[in-house]
Amino acid sequence: MVKKHQNPLKIDFKRCIVEDVLLQIRDSKHIDTPDLAKVWTVEIVPRDSPHLMKFLKEGLPDEDPVSYLHCKRLRKTEDGGRLCVIICSVELIEEQGEVARLLAEAGISYSNLALHNLPRAGPSTRELSLEWGRKFWPLVWRGNPNDQILNDYTFDMARIRSILRQISDTASEKRDQSGNLPVVSAFVNPLAPEQPIIAVDQRGGNPLHHSIMNGIKEVARDELQRREAVERGTSVGRTDTYLCLDFDVYTTHEPCSMCAMALIHSRIKRCIFIQPMPETGALRPESGDGYCMHSSKALNSKYEVFQWVGDGYVVPDISGGTCC
Repeated sequence: MVKKHQNPLKIDFKRCIVEDVLLQIRDSKHIDTPDLAKVWTVEIVPRDSPHLMKFLKEGLPDEDPVSYLHCKRLRKTEDGGRLCVIICSVELIEEQGEVARLLAEAGISYSNLALHNLPRAGPSTRELSLEWGRKFWPLVWRGNPNDQILNDYTFDMARIRSILRQISDTASEKRDQSGNLPVVSAFVNPLAPEQPIIAVDQRGGNPLHHSIMNGIKEVARDELQRREAVERGTSVGRTDTYLCLDFDVYTTHEPCSMCAMALIHSRIKRCIFIQPMPETGALRPESGDGYCMHSSKALNSKYEVFQWVGDGYVVPDISGGTCC
């Protein structure tokens, strides 16, 4: 984790733009809507807090999927005579009886084992942090959480530019191809970053054969051929590729809902697109129905999305109502 002032990348944290060319795409309409987690809490007398804090570090069965870095782990009860302490999330331990059993085994005296709502992350402003703290649970203001998210991202700008050049040039070559659209995507496997898989639109033969759908199939075909070659002894083995796990995907046009969801299922890391599709896109909050598919709280997987907003890459225009 690098500090902001030590980051070699130029990041406009207010506008969420990296190196003046990559615009972070996120669900700006719901950024400050709290995503609530259910957490188990107990009340204890203050003198028992060291014992309980030791239990929280050593006595829980696994790492909690809910982070508590943005909140206070304990707070005073309304009468001020006791402390209310977060034990863990329901996602870690679902049954109240199991929480009670662990506390009893640790010899912890407590009362009022109950559920509370806790925002999974802090909001973007100090004022909202105080408001959420009063409404849900006391939070710790450490600045806009998205600043740290942006600061922690890594970018190989030379590779990004190279692949965007490749797909934009290929799209221009496909501009007049009958039946298909000049939409091109590139899939970059982190296990073989120098060998991107380029996929083109082929919906002239099948309306579902968008470039991203074809790219996912090509990744699977490429992995099958690689494994077969290893079994034959004609290729050196490496770690197997699972779906498109941690892939970077580049595409000339903002993906439609079908393709955006397919990238969710494929477990990619990042998608970078050039041309927004205001009517049919499924990533920008301004596009289509504002799905922001890549960051939907209703889905169990997410990926980063950036739009190229710099110069240098011109892609063919496509009818506004066309799904890409």
